[in-house]
Amino acid sequence: MKAPAAPILGFIVVTSASVLVPRAVNCNGRSFDLTVDNWNKLKVDESIRAFWQGGTDAEGVEWPGAESYRQPKEFTTLLGRKLQNKGAWTCSGLPFDASCDAEPCTEIGRYNKAGKMVSEPSRWGVLALNSVINLHRWISIVYNGIGIGQEAASEYASQIALDFVKPKEEPKLWFKDLFAAAAAAFGILGALPAASWQPWVSGANAVAGLIGTEVGLHLKGPTEERNFQTASTYALAIEQFSKQARESLEVANNLILNSADDATLNVITGGQWINAPGFKQTDIAEFYKRNMIARGINAIWRQYPVYVYYVWLDDAGAKPGDKGSKCDLDRSGPQALKYCADDGVYYLYMYNGRGIDWPWGGPKLADKPYSINPIWAIESSARSFKASGINYDPSKTDTSRFLGSANIADYITSPERLEGTWTLPICDGSSRIGFNIDYLNQRKVDLKDGVGMPPCACGIDGRDTAIFVKAANLDPKKMARMCFDAWVRGGTESWPAGVEGIAYGEEGKNSITKGAINGCRRGGGGSDPTYCNELN
Repeated sequence: MKAPAAPILGFIVVTSASVLVPRAVNCNGRSFDLTVDNWNKLKVDESIRAFWQGGTDAEGVEWPGAESYRQPKEFTTLLGRKLQNKGAWTCSGLPFDASCDAEPCTEIGRYNKAGKMVSEPSRWGVLALNSVINLHRWISIVYNGIGIGQEAASEYASQIALDFVKPKEEPKLWFKDLFAAAAAAFGILGALPAASWQPWVSGANAVAGLIGTEVGLHLKGPTEERNFQTASTYALAIEQFSKQARESLEVANNLILNSADDATLNVITGGQWINAPGFKQTDIAEFYKRNMIARGINAIWRQYPVYVYYVWLDDAGAKPGDKGSKCDLDRSGPQALKYCADDGVYYLYMYNGRGIDWPWGGPKLADKPYSINPIWAIESSARSFKASGINYDPSKTDTSRFLGSANIADYITSPERLEGTWTLPICDGSSRIGFNIDYLNQRKVDLKDGVGMPPCACGIDGRDTAIFVKAANLDPKKMARMCFDAWVRGGTESWPAGVEGIAYGEEGKNSITKGAINGCRRGGGGSDPTYCNELN
């Protein structure tokens, strides 16, 4: 992608930082090749420590250590200036510091501590400097990509409101839903250039943690005055986030590359940044755009009774796409909205007040311009649920969960699958499969009176039901009446074992009991509380 000459959103896109390519090293001998194998063979980590703390490097050159120099005190600046005998060298600026570049490798390390030339260039110095430069350029690519992606995502704001908001309604858009786990999502960008996808070592995790932490610190949390906005302010919200995210990257860049402690050493240890990453500025822009579009739709859906229902199938080891698994063969819910994982099956639903249906605008997800697989909304919500339960808590996000996947590249091209992107409430139905319904096929019949209902028990013992009812924007009183009637009509075989009552409201309100249901069944009654003396 050719970088524009004019500023975009207040920052300059630097052509040299738009694409990271392996740096050419014009020295004879394979020992100068920028590889992890060479990093270890040349004992770069030990030599860097000797340079920084004082001592003899792997090539026999003595270094007095950082404390002996008056200026500078920052590791990377000191490394670049001393190895290249330069008076000015830094990697501090964003979007890209043009001075953060390396001399031809024949010149690196040709001067000793007294400023006199030595016979051979420094092999470990070539690798160390290029790692620092790669790291700085990568942060710059992320910085630029977020700005471009924000501009692209903002263009979808009006269309998203038209497609996914209930007709004739302007729902509240909670910032906490829009930005849930955003820090971790963007933190993983810092880990992408790791020399090998797995195992993830300290250098990748260190960058991810710092970037994620800084993004989190700079995001303005919800307050009583601004805990929500209307969907029409979606574009303004993602613009604000983009600005804050870029500001946090500047801080993270300085913390990593301009520290006077061991931060940089911890990041580049093991040669983690010796190889150029395979992602371009355009990839990051697309990542940001897709991530924020999905977050916007999720935040809108969180205002409606949209939810995911999980049923355990004792399907040990089954993965999405496994043919012949119990989940693959399950037909209890809509097949186009089925996610197989965690030894069971997840289905996506919305209660429209009469019955079960698509979430508002759901059929448009897979179409252009969104091109979002609806199953990703289930997958991401499942990851969020496993992280911290029905009400997703971004503070409990562990960046290492993102880094632990061998398919991390897939998440960059489809960020809709990341934990925290979607946070739809999930009811863990245990083995209660009876609350599933294939509503996509039911749409062929007359739905005037509605078909299906939300689940009546969440959690193994049903004690998560009230939490789910509130998170899914369901009416607890109506739920208690519907569920009482459902169990009176269908029997209590699926009633949670060892539990006498289930509450649908907070603090035990709107509850029903198994005994009263059975008594009502024996008396031939329905759900009328005056007849069955049930609802309290």
